[in-house]
Amino acid sequence: MTTKERILNEALNLFSIKGYSSVSVRDIAYGIGIKESSLYNHYSNKQDIFNYLIIFCKEIVATQYGNLNLKNLISLNHINSKQLLTDTLHSISITIYNLYTTNEHLRMFRQILTIEQYNNIELSRLYKEVFIDQAILYQTTLFSYLMDIGVITKGQPKALALEFYSPIFLLLCRYDSLDDEASRLLKIHIDHFIQKNTTI
Repeated sequence: MTTKERILNEALNLFSIKGYSSVSVRDIAYGIGIKESSLYNHYSNKQDIFNYLIIFCKEIVATQYGNLNLKNLISLNHINSKQLLTDTLHSISITIYNLYTTNEHLRMFRQILTIEQYNNIELSRLYKEVFIDQAILYQTTLFSYLMDIGVITKGQPKALALEFYSPIFLLLCRYDSLDDEASRLLKIHIDHFIQKNTTI
């Protein structure tokens, strides 16, 4: 791992524990055992480090949603039963849930933005973009497609996306991992959603 990467990882770790405002460049340099002056060979200041973290984490999210969209929109052509749709939506939900809880970078990034969203309007906007808007956008596309192929009842795909994702987001806030209780509640939600909205 390069010094530049070590700086990013240490900054991400410290920001997630103490919040962005409470961490100094000196803290980050001390955490990886370099002089503060050496850190400036790689980043101009603390904001510069954070800007790199934002780009890095947003790229992870975009890549994951891109892969998820490609795989599932192809496989959804073959859905012909409620059980198959249930399994598919369950798989998508678990992938999204795990993206935000088991990916170590995103888990810490979510902690930073959760802490800082009340102190910084820009970080509040970023929190919503990365952890809410991306999911809603993906699921709006997904449900629009499912309506087009006749699997989901015709309606407003964005409203359906909000209905589907809101309980998942609530579970993310309540459970920081997909433990047995979170898994049970997720399954109840998906079963109810499909029972209410499918045509098959």
